[in-house]
Amino acid sequence: MQDIWRVHPADPARARALAQAAGIHPVTAQLLINRGVDTAAGSSRFLHPVLGSLEDPVRLMGLEQGVARIRRALATREPILIFGDCDVDGLTASAILYDALAQLDGVVSAHQSNRIADGYGLPERILRRICRSTSKLVLLVDCGTNQAEAVRTLAEYGIDTVIVDHHVPSEQCASPHALINPHCDPAGTFRELSSAGLAFKIVQALLGDDPHRHLESFLDLAALGTLADCSPLRGESRILVSEGLPRVLCSRRWGIQRLCEATQTTKAEPDHVARRLIPRLNASGRLGSSAAVWHLLLSREPERVEEWMRAAETAHSTTKQLHRQVMAEAQEQVNRLHFKDQFVMVVSRLGWPQGLMGPLASQLAERYGRPAIAIAMREDRGTGSGRSLPCFNLLEALKSCQDLLVQFGGHAQACGLMVDRKHLEAFRRTVNQQAKAALGTEGLVKTRTVDLELSLSAVRPEWVEETGRFAPFGHGNPRPSIIVRHLAIEMQSPRRAVLTDGTLRLAAKGQFDSLDRGERYDVVVSPVRAEGELVLTVSDVRGSAGPSGPVRT
Repeated sequence: MQDIWRVHPADPARARALAQAAGIHPVTAQLLINRGVDTAAGSSRFLHPVLGSLEDPVRLMGLEQGVARIRRALATREPILIFGDCDVDGLTASAILYDALAQLDGVVSAHQSNRIADGYGLPERILRRICRSTSKLVLLVDCGTNQAEAVRTLAEYGIDTVIVDHHVPSEQCASPHALINPHCDPAGTFRELSSAGLAFKIVQALLGDDPHRHLESFLDLAALGTLADCSPLRGESRILVSEGLPRVLCSRRWGIQRLCEATQTTKAEPDHVARRLIPRLNASGRLGSSAAVWHLLLSREPERVEEWMRAAETAHSTTKQLHRQVMAEAQEQVNRLHFKDQFVMVVSRLGWPQGLMGPLASQLAERYGRPAIAIAMREDRGTGSGRSLPCFNLLEALKSCQDLLVQFGGHAQACGLMVDRKHLEAFRRTVNQQAKAALGTEGLVKTRTVDLELSLSAVRPEWVEETGRFAPFGHGNPRPSIIVRHLAIEMQSPRRAVLTDGTLRLAAKGQFDSLDRGERYDVVVSPVRAEGELVLTVSDVRGSAGPSGPVRT
């Protein structure tokens, strides 16, 4: 089935007003409005994502209390313990805080979770160890928001907790000394930030205007964490990635330098960096211990970098092999159980590696165009991950199934869960009922959201050049795209062509080998300027017809 094209509703009056106020082309203004930017100040900040545009960190709820408690610990040489999640966002967030506190002469130690041994969050065995330690301040990073009981236990032992997390809170969320989670703020400030972004805001507040310590040195880690968590590239996240990606390529950290060399990471582009670096940084944590990656992120000395590189590369090779195996088994299950009739695909198998359920769910959701949940079963209980589509809030669906789940948490688009074997089939039925009620049959139609519908003559160099400043592109900020209808396609090769409306001719690149000469086509294109020439990158083509009908998206 073809994707349905959904075009953002145009607002010419607002676009003209914004264009005049910001001094930009009206088409550029409409593209900004499509991305939630509708003021001259917002346009300037979006088109020039520089470090000086970062907002005051004290606007982040809970940050002032958390930073004050950290400063008190630094002043009195109190031991500070950082406990963080083992994925790339958790590791980079923890590394940012560890590095900054060490630079400020803090007595700081760090521990990373082991998802395989302990599941998600602060486990009971680590909690008991902390209670017996001399630490009186614990930073829970990329976890902790929904661990109310663990935080209460720490408080009973006289230990203050500062939570730095971006996961959506449950009804019984924790009450620590300071909760730095933008989802707990009714104003919704900084909700685009991952945990690495939140850690960066803490360091921004800690360092202040100290000329001897440089905030820029943490941008490489912040950019990696933001990309790994697929945070929307808007607001502060856009600045962190825009400023941080070039610093990844020339990082002062030996481990990141060596990773870039080994993977031939040479372009400061989100897709390029995410594709080459993130899987290697994630692999160790998926298998259990993330120690090698932790050392690579923090190392400034080369002596043991090769040892950690070998460990990280071995983990990456192992996870690739295991992923191919579980994907084949999941595909077999999909074919056997007719999942095309399911609104949410729930696959499970005894013995699947728990750490690979996220990538498996993600690939299934992408392949079949519907939410997917993959569960690694043990004897009596399974642990899994879910990935959704923009049109469906998976976390809300899990809330409706909470009586059937041992625990769950996450975001609208990515969740983790634990379910008893005896409730697995009931959970499968219930989550599908929730999806059907929320989406109806239209919810299973795959849609492609396009910015504008224009004539070929309206594709002008003035606004195309301006949209070059929309980079970096990624989640929450896709490349500007337009529909142009009723065009002839003159093929020059399977990947090169000329698009024409009979009057104007523009160069195009894409996949053209299956098209018929002499036919008219509607196309989805992203225009760019390449060596002074307008070029249309074609992402979808279909025979010319009437406009697509409306669809829930």
